[in-house]
Amino acid sequence: MNIGQPVRRILLVALDNLGDLVFASALTPPLHAAFPAAVIDVLCKAYTADVATLIPHVRAVIAANPFWAVSRVQRRPRMLPFLRALRDVRNARYDVAVLSEAPWRTAAAVAATRIPVRIGLARHRNRGFLTHMLDAEDAHKPVVREQARLLSVLDIESPDPRYRLDADRLGPLRRDIAAQLPTRFVALHPFASTRDRCVPLSEWTQVAFALHGRGLPALWIGTTSELDELRSSYTHPRGFYVDRLGNGRLAASAAALSLAELFVGHDSGPLHIAAAFGVPVIGVFAPGQPDRTFPQGVGPSRVIHRASPAEISAATMLREIDSLHLTSPA
Repeated sequence: MNIGQPVRRILLVALDNLGDLVFASALTPPLHAAFPAAVIDVLCKAYTADVATLIPHVRAVIAANPFWAVSRVQRRPRMLPFLRALRDVRNARYDVAVLSEAPWRTAAAVAATRIPVRIGLARHRNRGFLTHMLDAEDAHKPVVREQARLLSVLDIESPDPRYRLDADRLGPLRRDIAAQLPTRFVALHPFASTRDRCVPLSEWTQVAFALHGRGLPALWIGTTSELDELRSSYTHPRGFYVDRLGNGRLAASAAALSLAELFVGHDSGPLHIAAAFGVPVIGVFAPGQPDRTFPQGVGPSRVIHRASPAEISAATMLREIDSLHLTSPA
């Protein structure tokens, strides 16, 4: 499809959560290949900005939390910072906006910046805010393949899309984090957005003991409150905790994940960050949507899918770890 104008400045809009931002990173390599001289910037939530800077070919990140994005644990974002971000977008005079997810509020916000070409998938009430709307996402197909359809408006084919992040963009921070960790370690993320999706911590600690015996200490991934529960309530081998690395920012967590020998964890942002760095990953879906959000990065992966967390044991996870043939001592 011919959009009828030159493409010199492209805005990738990824105003959803961390995992969604990582999925959207699959769009920038084909965009850069098609328009090598074009600038590619990202509009994202503030807390995901550290990861947005790691997306290949991205020049700049504009970050602010949409004022309609209400969280269970945080106050509603203030309106003014988001309006300032939209002002910055408008002043940048982008030619094309590619909306990785286009709920109507996001589509309306981008339309207000007067970007002349706005591409998104059909969602409830978003038709009037997009200049090019494609069929709605199929919830039973892989996210990166569905999002790759957005590029067809620009006559770009992406037959094997993969999300990816560039560890080199972490710079000295990655070296600093490496100095605080062993040469070989496994990242374990036993937490999910709700407890009823989590395999019991007792099973995860058994995995940690087994891997520790093979020369792979654990780096535990989670929020401070989640990790405090692990530290205070469960016997587990001595390991490392991501909230005690660096300055506690997401960039430090990303650096640690990029260095892991292996990642094992629930379907979540950390899983997809690790997979985007090419780290071998095992995704735990209990039940989740594995046909849609399975690891779609650039490294090897396995998926454990069960109807409930109670059906997943330490032995289940260790079998999948063994299938990757990665855990023999160096």
